[in-house]
Amino acid sequence: MKKIINNINIEKIFIFFLYMQPFLDVSAGILLHFNYSITISSIIRFLFMGLCIIYLLFVIKDKKTNYYLLLLLVYFIFFTITILVSKDISTLTYELKNLISTYYFVIIFLFLLHLYKNNKFEIKNMSIIYIIYLLLVFFPNILNIGFNSYWHSKEGQSGFFSSANVIGSILSITLPIVLINIKKINCKLIILLLINMYVIFTVGTKVPVFSFIIILSVNLLYYLISILQKKDYKKIKIMLIPIILVIGISIYMFPKTTFYKNIIIHINFLEKKDNGNITTKHLIDHFIFSERLTFEERTRKAYNKSNILEKVFGIGYIENYATDKIRLKTIEIDYFDIFYRHGLVGFVLFFIPIIYILKNKIKIRHYNYVKLNIILSLILIFTLALFQGHIFVTPNNSIFVALILSLTYNNSYKLTKKEAIK
Repeated sequence: MKKIINNINIEKIFIFFLYMQPFLDVSAGILLHFNYSITISSIIRFLFMGLCIIYLLFVIKDKKTNYYLLLLLVYFIFFTITILVSKDISTLTYELKNLISTYYFVIIFLFLLHLYKNNKFEIKNMSIIYIIYLLLVFFPNILNIGFNSYWHSKEGQSGFFSSANVIGSILSITLPIVLINIKKINCKLIILLLINMYVIFTVGTKVPVFSFIIILSVNLLYYLISILQKKDYKKIKIMLIPIILVIGISIYMFPKTTFYKNIIIHINFLEKKDNGNITTKHLIDHFIFSERLTFEERTRKAYNKSNILEKVFGIGYIENYATDKIRLKTIEIDYFDIFYRHGLVGFVLFFIPIIYILKNKIKIRHYNYVKLNIILSLILIFTLALFQGHIFVTPNNSIFVALILSLTYNNSYKLTKKEAIK
């Protein structure tokens, strides 16, 4: 087995697989749009995960990794037993499918940690993939043939992707890494910036809008500070003109965007629902967490009522089974979903690799433009996992999260410009 794996270029296979991601998501979006539950993308991602496991076991042969994989296997067995004891065999397919989807991140993360221990990842690959995602939203939306971001009430289109939240998260967490590779401002970059703005404002979700504003503001502030330190005041004057223009155009266009319209729709809905009595709790739950706090409260009650086996190994993804209050809706706050669905043992096992690398290796003391954007990406990853979810537990997103974390851990970003990560 090792000889077979050694004869193939595993890194090239991964890069090819990475370039497939936007097209796999589009294929899944189209199939789900026509009510096909099993998609080609799921099968390909599952097969790639199998290849990663083979690579880790037969090529890397790292003791710590093997012990961890063994513990993970033992947990999977106990999770399956818990489902069979607490529910029945008819629920097993659904539960195991979600189990694999959640822990997909862990396997890919371990694989990439070892893959990029001695290799370098060219950031231009991330830039190209980012542009592909943008265009696969931009063209369907501008032609008005994109899928609706919401089933009812709110407005927005997500291109040919099935989930506006997922595509918004991918664009948010990868944008800072893409910015690292920008050498100079030119016409192509300005066009891409305008396309990017069109996409994030037409998708209709909050996350890409706020992420874009934060990322752009932090980068501009850093650039302004660096100019002031060099006392190059002419550049500040040159910068002020496009900044004022962008702000002016944004203020004018903002009320016309689906993002703004959705805020108004949401406020009107709350006023009708609660007779105008909008409390601070309502505002936080609806506008910051999109009712995720309400979902968390319901799932917490189901978890508290569960037996000791479920508390330790998880209640799974079907709540209140065999009752008239059965529920499949996840909280969409990754930390809570992992804890309640997989119990104390599953939660600890999931976050052990992340805690290990954050504690032992990711130490960025001196800041430059490159490090600033890497930190921005890391902050967005852990923040969006709290406020939106779909970061660690969805394969579409988690492959990019795993890549960013592993590259940061190994200091394996390959830049096309002279600035290095020191």
